[in-house]
Formats: sequence, C-alpha cells, structure tokens
Amino acid sequence: MFYLGGEPGIAATGAAAVRQRWPAVSIIVRHGRFEPDRNGPDNAEVLAAINDAQPDVLFVGMGMPRQESWILDNLDGLGGRVIFSVGAAFDYEAGAIPTPPRWTGRVGLEWLFRLASEPRRLFSRYLIEPWSLIPPAMEDIWAAIRPGGRSK
Repeated sequence: MFYLGGEPGIAATGAAAVRQRWPAVSIIVRHGRFEPDRNGPDNAEVLAAINDAQPDVLFVGMGMPRQESWILDNLDGLGGRVIFSVGAAFDYEAGAIPTPPRWTGRVGLEWLFRLASEPRRLFSRYLIEPWSLIPPAMEDIWAAIRPGGRSK
C-alpha cells in the first residue's frame, strides 16, 4: 500500500498504527504537501515514488476536492492500481483529529461532530457552501417536472 497525503508525519503515524494491528502489511508513506501541478517537479517526484514502490493500492488523503483533482490529473501516470480518495483517514488513524462516535454516522450527524471539532476549517464547507447548490438543484428539479423536461 502507498499512503499519499496529510501533513508531514501524519500519514507515517497512521501507517505505524496500522502496522501495530497488522504487522505484515507493507505501507510506504509520502506526505501530501507538494505542488500538485501536473507538469511540476514535485508532482513528477511523487509519481516516481509511487511507481517505484509498485503498490497494489494507493490511498490519497489530501482533502476534497484536491485529492480527486490530483487523481484525475495523474490517472494516466498511476498505472493499473486501485486508488482510494480517503480524505482525513490518515488524520483519524494517527489520532491527529478526534474520531466521531459511530452513532453520529448512523443518525446523520457526523458532520456536526466534525464541525464542533474543527470549526475554523469546516464552517464554510458545512454551513456556507451547501447553499450554493440550491440554484442548480432547483434548475434540475424544474427541468425534470416541466412538460418536455429532460430525462436522465
């Protein structure tokens, strides 16, 4: 496995925690603080490290949407491996941010726990950005219900 992402040291700490539970697992780690420009030297170095390691699975935890953009921009250079975008998984595994209780996910309130844990970072994402989705959602609804509306 290859862990790409997180602040320097975070993914390594998370990988060490995983190795304690499963000692036979092989995990190579690279922090996610690099210039992701597809043609830049940092990006070339990261791709070379991943391809030299030849992992079966690549976990990319650089935050949304950065990780998804990076994966799409570099897909052709990543070979035929399984790739997961994992967001804050390395931070959780390393104990760098608190893990929400399981019940919060079951009742749809994990976002509220995360907001309370990291208000400065998540306030805009959880309380401002969703409102920008209302106009396009309403356009889709209107297009679907009006006579001759588009079909999906």
